[in-house]
Amino acid sequence: MKKIFISYSSRNQRLVEAFTKFLQLGMGMNKSDIFCTAYPDMLETGYSFIEKIRKNLQECETVISIITEEYLESAFCLVEMGAAWAMSKHYFPLVTVPYDRLNKTPLMGMQMRKLISIDDLSVIYDELHRCGVLVEYQTADFHKQAKDYVKQAKKIVEGGYQIEKDEEGYYETEISCVRKVAQKQFRCYGIKGHIADPPDGENAKSDWLFYRIDQFPSLEAGDRVRFKTSKSKINVFPDLGRARNIYPDDLTKLD
Repeated sequence: MKKIFISYSSRNQRLVEAFTKFLQLGMGMNKSDIFCTAYPDMLETGYSFIEKIRKNLQECETVISIITEEYLESAFCLVEMGAAWAMSKHYFPLVTVPYDRLNKTPLMGMQMRKLISIDDLSVIYDELHRCGVLVEYQTADFHKQAKDYVKQAKKIVEGGYQIEKDEEGYYETEISCVRKVAQKQFRCYGIKGHIADPPDGENAKSDWLFYRIDQFPSLEAGDRVRFKTSKSKINVFPDLGRARNIYPDDLTKLD
C-alpha cells in the first residue's frame, strides 16, 4: 500500500514533478511509497485509471493536494479534495493561491500551508514524521533540497522555466495571457516558460506566440498548445521589456 497520494491538476505536471522529486531527495520518501499519476508507470495500459485512482485515494494513509488555480478549476480535483476531507485522512493542502480562494470549498477554515515556502515545508516535514509517514530525519539534505526546490518551483509558477523540444522538434506549454495588438489581422499570446534553443539565439524576459488569425486556432489563457518554430525575433516594449515573438510553423491546441 502506498503511503502518500498526490492530488493535483494535470496542467501542473511540471510543478508536481519538482515537488515529488523534493519529497524523495529532501524528505527521504521512497518513490514506491508515493502514488502520483505524474509518474508514467503509475497507471497500467488498458486498465481503468479512474478506478486505480479511487482505490489508492481510499487506501493511502496521507493525501497531499497541490492547490493551484488550475486545481480549483478542475471538477475531478475538487472531488479528490472532498473525498480526502470526508475520509479524515492525514491531509495536507499545499497552496499557491490566496487562502481566501478556498472559502467556498470543504477546506474553508482548515489550516493550509504554502507550497513555495521553506518555513511551511519544514512544518510539513515534521508533521509527516509525527504521523508516521516518514521515519528518519535527514535535516541537512532537507534544507539543501528545499532551497533548490523553492527556487525551481517559483520559476515554474511564474512561468520562468525553460521548455525543451521533443523528439520531433515541438514545444508544449500553456497559454498564460492574450495580448491585444494594433494589427487586427494578428493574434498574440503569452506562454508559460521560455523556449530552449530559440531561432534568434537571444535572451528574453517573456515569450509570445504571434501569427495571423487565419493560420492557427484562436486561444485563451489556460489552453495547452504544441508548436514548432524556425523563426523568432526579440522586440523591446515599454510594458514588457525584451519580449520574444515566436512565429509558429505548426501549432495545435491540445485537449
